[in-house]
Order: sequence, then C-alpha cells, then structure tokens
Amino acid sequence: MIAEKLNQFTPFLPVFFFHLIIIILSPARTENCDKTSSSSHFFSCDQDGHQQNYCKTYAILEANNTLGSYLNIPRSELAEANNFSPDRKFFAGDDRQILIPLDCRCNEKARVFEAEVKKATVEGESFFEIAESLKGLTTCGAIKERNPGFSPSEKSNNLLVIPLKCACPNYSSAESQDSSVVLLSYPVKEGDTLFHLSSTFNLSQEIIISTHTKYSKSVHKPESGILSPFSTLLLPVENKTLPNPRLIPTQHVGDKYSDKRERHTHKMKIIGIYIAIALSALLACASIFAAVFFLHIRKRKSDEPTIKNSDPELRRLGLSVRTTSDKKISFESSQYNFDDTTTTPHKMAPFETYALEDLHRATEGFSLSNLIGGSVFHGRLKGKNLAIKRVGSDLINEIERHVLDERPHQHPPNTIRLLGTCPVAGGRDSFVVLEYAKNGSVKDWIHGGLAIKSHFIESCSCFLTWNQRLRICLDVATALQYMHHVMNPSYVHGSIRSRNIFLDGEFGAKVGNPGMSRCIESKAEAEDEETLSQEKIWEKGYLAPECLSKGTILPGVDVFAYGVILLEVLSGKPPVRRDGEGKDGILLKLSDEIKHVLGSDGGKDELRGWVDGAFGENYSFDAAFMLAGLAKSCVEDDVALRPNAGEIVEKLLRVVEDLPEGDGFGACDSSCSPLVKAGGRQI
Repeated sequence: MIAEKLNQFTPFLPVFFFHLIIIILSPARTENCDKTSSSSHFFSCDQDGHQQNYCKTYAILEANNTLGSYLNIPRSELAEANNFSPDRKFFAGDDRQILIPLDCRCNEKARVFEAEVKKATVEGESFFEIAESLKGLTTCGAIKERNPGFSPSEKSNNLLVIPLKCACPNYSSAESQDSSVVLLSYPVKEGDTLFHLSSTFNLSQEIIISTHTKYSKSVHKPESGILSPFSTLLLPVENKTLPNPRLIPTQHVGDKYSDKRERHTHKMKIIGIYIAIALSALLACASIFAAVFFLHIRKRKSDEPTIKNSDPELRRLGLSVRTTSDKKISFESSQYNFDDTTTTPHKMAPFETYALEDLHRATEGFSLSNLIGGSVFHGRLKGKNLAIKRVGSDLINEIERHVLDERPHQHPPNTIRLLGTCPVAGGRDSFVVLEYAKNGSVKDWIHGGLAIKSHFIESCSCFLTWNQRLRICLDVATALQYMHHVMNPSYVHGSIRSRNIFLDGEFGAKVGNPGMSRCIESKAEAEDEETLSQEKIWEKGYLAPECLSKGTILPGVDVFAYGVILLEVLSGKPPVRRDGEGKDGILLKLSDEIKHVLGSDGGKDELRGWVDGAFGENYSFDAAFMLAGLAKSCVEDDVALRPNAGEIVEKLLRVVEDLPEGDGFGACDSSCSPLVKAGGRQI
C-alpha cells in the first residue's frame, strides 16, 4: 500500500527538488544594473534653495594596501585626512576604517549629490563587483550610467568614473549653522545598529534618523534601529573633530570576540549553508515519506475501533496523562537561560513573579553560606544561578515602576538584568531576582580582603590587572552613555558605586542596583560621622556637591560618582578614608585627594607614588596620567565643567584600543581562582 502511494509522487520528485535547490541557492541580495537608477539611492540636493551645491566631505571605507590606487586618490591626500605619514604602509593588516576625502557636487540633471572618483579597469571585473567592493557607497546602475558603452570584458586600461554617495549641509538646517559641520557618508555593515553608530560617533539616534530622512530618496528609514547592509547613512560631524579612523572599530564597543573568532564564525556559516542545503533535501524526502505513512496510519485507525473510545475510564486517564504532560512541556519551555545575558524573559511580560518558597529553596533557606554580601544571596533555581536581593516591601512597586514598566524594551548594555520580583505581603521584606555575576563586584576585587569576606576568593591576595581595570571602566562608561544619551527620556542611574559594578565570567563590567541610594544625607549622619558604618562613610565619597546641597538628580551626579570609581581603580584606595584615629581623624575623599596630587608642582612624581602598588611596573604611566586627569574632570565641583558620558567613552577608547588584542578578558593573572566559595563548593 505504501509503495503504491509513493509511486504516485515519484514523477514529481525531480521537479520538486529542482525548485527546492533554486530557492535555497537564491542570493539574499542581488542588484540589477539595468533596473537600478543612478538617483534612486543617492542623496537629494533638490530642497529649499538653501542647499550648497559643492562642499568637501568624507566617506568611510575599510582600509587595505591598494585602496588609494584603486580609487586613483593620491596617497598624500589619504595620509593627510587620516593623520598618517605618506611613506608608511598604514593600511597593511590594519583592519580598521579610514576617511576618504571627497569633492561633493550636486548633479543638476538628476538633482542628487555625488562625488566622482576614478578607477582603473580590470579585465573581467563587473559593475556589480565594483559596487560590492565599495560597500554600498555607490550602485552598479549608477556606474553603468556614468560609463556608457563600456563593457567589463574590454582589455583596455581605461579609467571608469565612479559616483559615490555624499551630501552637503543645508544652510537653513540645524546641522549647518556651524560651517565646520560635514555630512560623513557611512556604509552600513551587517550587524550595524543605530545604538552602535550613536555610541561610536557620539550622536543621538534622533539626529541620525532626521538627517537620513531629510536627504534620502529611498523608502527605507532606519527608525527600527536595525539598518540595511550596503545602504549609506549620513552622519553630521564637526570637521575639526572628525573621528580618528583608528578609533572606529570594525567590531561593536563591548564585543569580547577577537577578529580571529569572527573569521572562524564566517567560515562556519559557509559550511553551515552547505549542510543546510543537504539537510533540507533530506528533510523534504523524509516529509514526503512521513506524509504517506501518516495517511496510511490514519486510514487504518479509521477502519478499527479504539479502546479509548469504548472505555470512559481509560479515556479520562488518557486526558489526565496528556494534560499533565502538556503542562510539563509548557512549563519547561517557558524558562529562559539566566546565564545568557543576551536572552530576555518572556516576550509577553518584562519580568517574572517568583514564589517565596522557590527563593527559600534556591538559597537553602537564605543560609549564611549563600550570602554574597549585604542583603544579596546566591541561589540556584531550575539549574540556573541567580542573585536574590532582600529589599523593603515599599521599594518593590517603585523598582517595578521605574526599572520595568516604563522601560521594558530599553535594557542598557553592560547592566545587570532585573529578572523578576517576589512581593511578600504583611509588611515583610520582599525580594528582587537579578542576573548573577560570577566574579562579584569591583569593590570586592580592588579593596584588599573584601573579596575573601564576600566568599568569592578562597584564600589569596587577588587583584585586577591594569588592562582589566581599563576595560571595566570603558564598560561602565558605555552603560552610562546609553542611559544618558540614547534612552528617551534619558535615565539617571543614581547609584554608581564600586559595590554596584559587577563582573561576569570574562571580567566584563555590568552596572546594577539603579536608584537604590539616597542623595541627601540626614542631619544626624552629617553631625555624627564617628558612629557611621564603613558603608555609609564610603557613600559620602560618591555624592556630588549639588546632590548633597540640593538633592539634584541629573546625569552629572552619575559622572561625579563614576569619576570616584576611576580613582578607586587607579589608586586602590576607598572613596573615603580617615586620616588619623578616633574623633580627631579627618575624612579624606578621593575626589579631593586627586586635586591635590595633580595640582602640586611635582604632579607626575606624586601620581607615581599614589597609584595602586599592586600594579608594580605592569601598567602604562601615560595612560594612568590620562585616567587621573579624566577622573579629576569628572569630580569637578561645578557640574558644567564635567565631561558627559559620550566624551568619557571617546577618551577611554583611545587607551583601550592600544591594549594587546584579547588581553584582560577571561583570566585572572593572580594565582588563585576567583570562582570558588570559601567552603570549596563551585558556584
């Protein structure tokens, strides 16, 4: 019977597989040179009469040895635009992007901007391949239109005219009120997002979107945050502060994977495509056999009565078994991986509500052996590591309202995820459930002995290396940049402290506990400093002057506290320490110390003796001097003199980019394991 069924499908199998292979092998993106108009993807110069018809601007392209000769651009011009020596082969293996100087003009006929460059012909090279090599800065249709009668098969060494996408600012628009503004042509790469570009070029997402919409003729708009590869965006930047190409990474900020791993991933993708083709063909065959087999079984079942249909008791039992099984499958599939920071909770709800019994079991009854520090416990639930924090019941609604309800889809990078809450009725303390950070907090690691007390280190004197500390500082600054400049409305963390900067398994930093600190100290605390706990004394060192005097909560408060963390990282000293003993001892703040250190006549010499002695000679003093200056500017009393988070990220990138590739991640250079609790149990 089955053979007869298969024979009915046999004549159609070759046709089916032919169409299947055609669908699988169809390219994801093709471009027809005959149908692509030269003006369809270029930027319009037909606006309100205030448009410049000519300007000097730049485009960005990935560097290589032959780029200058490829586009017939003098090496001296490229060197000047990128601040390199003309004699240096600065493109070899650079794997960075460079600035291409362009003369941008309005094409009066097409009413679009374009910048002409020349390219020597190569036998057999098609217009489409040329457009591909320029990463979307032109189209094959535009190249063909500007070179009529030329055939790629010609062997003559001619020069092709290549029109590149560009634009000049509008005199009446906001971006050209300052004549130094240029519109940078940026070719979008696969994986680029608005957040990535906003962070890299220190521009708000709104400015990027509005600039693109103003000049673009294309239907595609980047409001979604996900950009189309091989398209071009206009980025309004100041000519005098053009991004240093060495600081434009081909990877996103915070990406911990090396270029070698990316190349390996690309190879694996290619292999995966071939495997997918083979599996798809096998799956198609299996589906046909399964369909025939299913029809055969269904016919047999319809021909004979079943036991369940004749026995009500067995029918009820079958319903019970199926319901229990379905519930189990539904419950297990609803869980998510707490250790995977890229995974979010249920799409239907931004967080979970946990039962107190589950948290009690996860923490072994909130035992001291599970106490991480303060009121935070380590727990295991459904095989996953969690951090469970005890909070007052009055804070639960506030936490849910500010952190969850208002911003369910704006989780900043490099921050601890709030996974859920556990409200407890009757005025008792409630709990919040957080993403677990394997390596504790920055405070645990920097301030000697605290890591041991917090059960993260078994028995040794571990410390963070110089490179690790720099990358941690960059991670925290990136989180603040997103909160202050990308989130809409902007968000002030309000509790940037070394104890609230947590470290994952690769020593990447994640900011936690937003808004859980007070700004104004009580009168009793101000008058009786001797009776305060160490934690409350340290708290004073993070508070900005405007926060103490007026209770002001603005981004400058976060920047001040971040500056104090920079000083902790640099010196290994606590934010506040007592000079002397007893009541006569004076509280010294790091924010005041750094002003004295750098303000003295021998500032550099004094700084050498002030940095953390744990570094020995294994650090860059020039970078340390820069970091000290940055920290000093962050803790200025006048909030107007402090840098913003975007400026901090830009300065730190200059230092971190020069670090050895891959150094400082995933390794503790000391002789102990930071992932073993005091009792020896692996967590």
